[in-house]
Amino acid sequence: VSLSRLSATSHQLWSQSKTLFTALFFVRLLGQRLEPAQWLALLLLSLGVCTVQLGEAAGSAPPAGGSLLGVAAVLSSSLLSGFANIYFEKVLKEAAPPPGASTSAPPPPPPPSLWMRNVQLGLFSIPQAALLLLADRSAIVARGPLQGFSPLVWAVVASTAFGGLLVAAVVKHADNIVKMYAAACAIVLTCAATSIVTASPPSALFLSGMALVLGSLLLYNQPVATARTAAAAAAAAAPSTRTEPESDELDAVANDPTSDELACSVVSTSCL
Repeated sequence: VSLSRLSATSHQLWSQSKTLFTALFFVRLLGQRLEPAQWLALLLLSLGVCTVQLGEAAGSAPPAGGSLLGVAAVLSSSLLSGFANIYFEKVLKEAAPPPGASTSAPPPPPPPSLWMRNVQLGLFSIPQAALLLLADRSAIVARGPLQGFSPLVWAVVASTAFGGLLVAAVVKHADNIVKMYAAACAIVLTCAATSIVTASPPSALFLSGMALVLGSLLLYNQPVATARTAAAAAAAAAPSTRTEPESDELDAVANDPTSDELACSVVSTSCL
């Protein structure tokens, strides 16, 4: 719907709202906290990815139709995609019992594995695939269900499946923000590789977008590095919990030869 009513440039621009929607659900559903600098970094990330892709989509004429409906469609798609990503992360990581849970209650069953979650999510694609098979049943009867599957197509299928497992592992062991940065860096590297292979110099839009993505990456990680440095400095500057009298007392006990005899007598008594 959005591509039929928006130009490729407008579609790329509005689709970057997925980054901000994902960050919003990251805060609301997972209870995480983002610093103002990190929100600014995510905004710069969206602008950077959009700028990198603008050069490729430049010059495309907008299709005929209502642009307002196209914007609403792409925003709805970004909203639903951001919610699905964060909910998937929440499902993968909900293994610990709630803070107020009783320790006498039986332990909850272990959460499903990453493989089982992928199987459960894959079940929703079966009805869609069945409808497509029914729509193309005449060709399937004539030439079989695997028509057109060349070795190159199988390689693409295997690469896509392996990429899906990698994405699920990143979401489970990191978070969706890291996944968004990985996707942004992949887009930049793909455009750079295309420029090298085709022997065409990178455009000013590409260089500007790459600078925005790299700056966003540094800005997003700055509050984390600052917090770690502050925590390390506070731990180093914290006074020792042992006071001087306690230290002297413990040293005196350690140096007292009768303390060893007392310890041996206590052990002997307990054994008897």
